[in-house]
Amino acid sequence: MEKINSILFETLNETSPVRTAKVSMYPVDDIYGHPPFLRFGFALKNEEKLISILKNVVNEFKGNLRWLIRKKPESKNCILIPEIFEEILSEGQFYKKDFWIEQFGENIYKHYIDAALQDIPELAIHLKKAFPNVANFNPLE
Repeated sequence: MEKINSILFETLNETSPVRTAKVSMYPVDDIYGHPPFLRFGFALKNEEKLISILKNVVNEFKGNLRWLIRKKPESKNCILIPEIFEEILSEGQFYKKDFWIEQFGENIYKHYIDAALQDIPELAIHLKKAFPNVANFNPLE
């Protein structure tokens, strides 16, 4: 299970060096502790082109859940997250399991987490298939 926790970081890092403070997508001591996500950015001067490519690749992924990459204007980093958890305004409650259980009910919340965890390895494979295109990315263009 620990490999799943960091496989998307490792996959993105193969594309281009990733700058991130957190490699883990979920708490290792409680997989239901908060929704899985990866906050990342690339150590490139022109990372927008690469992020645009990755957004398209992620949008094409057909998994249990729909995943997306978002970047807020005030942030240098992107977030890769299941859409269902991005749609709900958590207002500082994102890391609180009780908040999510209140939103969905415990069974549905755990179902979404389980579905996301099943998706993560498949999403990594999907991203790796796109690497022949992404590997030719020239940050100077």
